[in-house]
Amino acid sequence: MTSGNSRLGRLIVAWALSVLLVIALAAATLSVIALQKQNQDKSLREGAMKSARQLALDFTTYDYQTWDADSKRVVDDSTGQFQQEFKAGLDSLKSNVVANKATSKGDVKEAAVVSGDKDSAEVLVIMNALVTNTSSPDGVERRYRIKLDMVREKDHWLTADLQVVG
Repeated sequence: MTSGNSRLGRLIVAWALSVLLVIALAAATLSVIALQKQNQDKSLREGAMKSARQLALDFTTYDYQTWDADSKRVVDDSTGQFQQEFKAGLDSLKSNVVANKATSKGDVKEAAVVSGDKDSAEVLVIMNALVTNTSSPDGVERRYRIKLDMVREKDHWLTADLQVVG
């Protein structure tokens, strides 16, 4: 009986260790999956923020001599209503920029993703721009607070809306 009890004890211990091993493997797998999702989420947020920073920079950086190329960058990195409205105002903007020999050099100071998921994000960008024109040839520094609504289309973040909020 003693050897039977000993054998039964070993079986119970082996079974318990097997169950603990399965639980540990499941926990490790779930941890790896959670870490991968966290890294993917971080990567998506960084992608949205990087694209928003670039669009805000492009939006506030232009030269009357290179207006067509400068404005094309904004059009290329936008979508939806913002792109349509920007395109609709291009001729008027170009006339104004060229007539006043305007330039602007943007400088992103801070940017942060306020909210988002895998396909959309709201990003706030704080920037300065040195603006020159015929009435201010030495330039005037302007400060902007810009809210950008970003959408991901075909693994590329585009600006769907841009609002100067301060």
